[in-house]
Amino acid sequence: MLGFPGSGKTSLFRCLTGKEEPPGASRKPAPGILAWNGVYFQVVDTPPILSESSSGKLMALARNADALILTIDSTMDVYLQLDSLLKLLDDNRITVEKPKAIVEIEKRATGGVTIIGDLINATTQDVISLLREYNIYHAIVRIQGKATLDDIEEAIFGSYAYKPAVVMLTKVDLLDGNTLKSMAEKLMESTSLPVHLFTSTQCSSLRVEEIASYIFKELDLIKVYTRNPKTGEVEKRPIVIKRGAKVIDVARKIHSDLYKNFKYARIWSPRLVFSPQKVGRDFQLEDGDIIEIVA
Repeated sequence: MLGFPGSGKTSLFRCLTGKEEPPGASRKPAPGILAWNGVYFQVVDTPPILSESSSGKLMALARNADALILTIDSTMDVYLQLDSLLKLLDDNRITVEKPKAIVEIEKRATGGVTIIGDLINATTQDVISLLREYNIYHAIVRIQGKATLDDIEEAIFGSYAYKPAVVMLTKVDLLDGNTLKSMAEKLMESTSLPVHLFTSTQCSSLRVEEIASYIFKELDLIKVYTRNPKTGEVEKRPIVIKRGAKVIDVARKIHSDLYKNFKYARIWSPRLVFSPQKVGRDFQLEDGDIIEIVA
């Protein structure tokens, strides 16, 4: 969460997490948990941005975060606040505008090069050759969108970091209806980011479902549920993985023994002709799938 002094971050943090911050907490980052459909988001309330020169640590936090909530005080100049926040992020090579292609390179110790996603005007061998030039021989290259070799090379050097973001317009209860409607419409026209309204006195004004599902989708994540082979019980809390992940990736995530001794898996899903379906290690999972691993 990022915002200037008095932007309403602390009230928003309390409504999102149900956690009260102790006195003086605003001087350092404060973590809390937001639960949504069995998924747990760590929400971090940060100290207010006082000046560009003092924002270094905050920008480091922003770069390490998966997504951002930009809090804007509706009783002040909302356009100046948003422009200032976006400029500060841009100066630190963080963008909230989704690029045509997002490339993530996860280095590994073994396994060669695996590419998940689409390439433009390049082959898998081209990517392997490029990575070898930078002494990368084992990696998972995840592509959202369609990437060129230039996009992959930029990812090696850690170019702009894309962070999905939402704009939270706070203190809206202090404005009359017409002013608020006009402000919200103009703000939505000036940015591609979703704009949400927040009344600090009413936590119920928060549309948590919309915020969480938007961030989840923009991060290209899916939820899969594990099934106990002995009891048949399906775990209520899902495993969160990147879209495009395979059965063996879930096995690795659960336990090294399941990964090393993997035999097969059973999948329950409405998208299948019949359930359960027996599948191998390279079966690609989709959101909502139920998986039972046999080792």
